[in-house]
Amino acid sequence: MSFLDLFFPKFCRHCGESFKDGLSNILCAACFDSIKPYADPRCGHCGISLPPGAFEGSVRARCLDCGGGDYALEGTRAFGAYAGPLRLAHHAFKFEGMESLARKLAGRMAGEIPDSFWDGVAALVPVPLSPERERERGYHPARLLARTLAASAGKPLGDWLRKKVSTPAQMSLPREKRLRSLRGVFAYAGPREIPSSLVLVDDVLTTGATLEECAKTLRAAGCPRVRAVVFGRTPRNFHGDPASEPL
Repeated sequence: MSFLDLFFPKFCRHCGESFKDGLSNILCAACFDSIKPYADPRCGHCGISLPPGAFEGSVRARCLDCGGGDYALEGTRAFGAYAGPLRLAHHAFKFEGMESLARKLAGRMAGEIPDSFWDGVAALVPVPLSPERERERGYHPARLLARTLAASAGKPLGDWLRKKVSTPAQMSLPREKRLRSLRGVFAYAGPREIPSSLVLVDDVLTTGATLEECAKTLRAAGCPRVRAVVFGRTPRNFHGDPASEPL
């Protein structure tokens, strides 16, 4: 046992036990490894996992939240449910300045994405932050995740979207207000000849409003196929802000 372990033991935020190996000083190895990725069948739009047989007789493989509407975003590959150890890991990564967690979190994401998902994909595009928000935080969480995912998939990373204006914290707003507050705030900043298939990368999907607006911007620029990958998908009854909700 090291000097630090003896005098400054680490306690897992999920199970409360002291530990030596795990996700930094956040989760013990057992709790980090216990994060369950979504399994099939999944909603074809938001990526949430549903019980076996949920889509029998359905025209579209969609959850109740996503319904039968038409979207600019073709579909999302979500790693897991925004709860328990996954939520604790994300909170530390995004709100506690622990940018070094990006590689491990993105590594878990990459391990659950089949090679076929990347067929034809030209580049990964992180959902942008406003310059003010990035300066305030000191790093860009979506870009850090996208960097590891791009390296794993053997695809380029393209900062091809920019956020023209700052907006209120989106996770504290209902979907209708999010859509209004995000309308027209993203701009395309990529190559003149936009590829035919791109994948957006973000940390968490709640209502999907941000990803949908980004997809609209890329579609308007000429990309016919836009999908997304995210670390967490919030439960249907979640309407709070992960920076302020009790963990």
